[in-house]
Amino acid sequence: MLGEKKSFRRFLSVYIISSLFLLGAGSYMYYKMSYQLILNNKVSQMKKEIDIFIMNNKKSRFLKTNTQPHYLDIPMSVYINQEYKVGNFQLQDIDFKKEVITKDSTLYYIHKEHKKWAELYFITYKSIKDDVQDLIQNIIIFFLFSTLFIIAIAFVLGKIFLKPMKDTLVSLENFIADATHEINTPISNILINIELLKELYPNCGNTDEFKKIENSAFRISKIFKDLSFLRLEHQAIKKVEELPIDQLLNERIDFFMTFIKNKNLTLNRNIHPLKLTIDKEDAIRLIDNLLSNAIKYSPENATIQIRINQYFEVINEGEIADKAKVLEKFVRDNINEGGFGLGLYIVQKICKNYNYKFTISSSNAKVSSKIDFI
Repeated sequence: MLGEKKSFRRFLSVYIISSLFLLGAGSYMYYKMSYQLILNNKVSQMKKEIDIFIMNNKKSRFLKTNTQPHYLDIPMSVYINQEYKVGNFQLQDIDFKKEVITKDSTLYYIHKEHKKWAELYFITYKSIKDDVQDLIQNIIIFFLFSTLFIIAIAFVLGKIFLKPMKDTLVSLENFIADATHEINTPISNILINIELLKELYPNCGNTDEFKKIENSAFRISKIFKDLSFLRLEHQAIKKVEELPIDQLLNERIDFFMTFIKNKNLTLNRNIHPLKLTIDKEDAIRLIDNLLSNAIKYSPENATIQIRINQYFEVINEGEIADKAKVLEKFVRDNINEGGFGLGLYIVQKICKNYNYKFTISSSNAKVSSKIDFI
């Protein structure tokens, strides 16, 4: 189900991010339009107020008689030829070429009148702070509710779109479970009879045909064990005990010796005594998967280096195209080789269970698979 979850997360990420981007762009455009509408409404109100001010003070001719005008609670500043004349406020640093000026959340409107004797400027203002704050607050509320709606829709669509994949994965998992159950008995019978034939007919065991049968039986057995681990590992009862890993390694090397000889491989061993507290089956899986990988991907007549100290390392000739990808389930670096691509995935999973550090690297036509126990 890991692939399904990864696909689901990717779908959610792409859908939500793209939707939020569009929502953000739309919100920004709405803010710009609404902000301009606020300015236009304020300017319209200020134009009316200036007209009212001029009409109410027209008879008094306050500009020529130097009498105080009637402001009628309207903020007003009057300039003659850009020089301050009278008003209930005074604005500094005025650009008289502009009609509208915005300073500190305050909108100023400049009304110009051309007289024969002078240029008149009537300036009034209105605060737009509350209007802008209300606008921003409304956009934020809308954005939050829209985000929740988008996330909810993304989950619903994701479940709908990924249901066929989920059904396929469930069917595959059920098939693997049924297959591992059905082939357990015949595999055991084959391996038992191979050992029996080697005892009863020693000469038969040295023939190429018999070795091919033995190799094929081992490969089937390994695939079965990998699939069983994948399906039943969480149900297995672990018997954690102190084991001599160096001795166990030599035993597993003897087990693989037929395959090593078939490819005429040379083993370069550097094995020091090492004891670990680990379940024996898990230890065997770690050793077998790294050894079988090295044997499988090494060319004929090559050399495999095996080291044990405070770590277990296997170095073989070859290269890895994508080091991260080969650790995934059902991924093989070389599609020409057999197997389901589970070996390194299982090694990594076991290492995580015991807090071991597993690394795989490739350089100078060498592949190193290393488990640090400390």
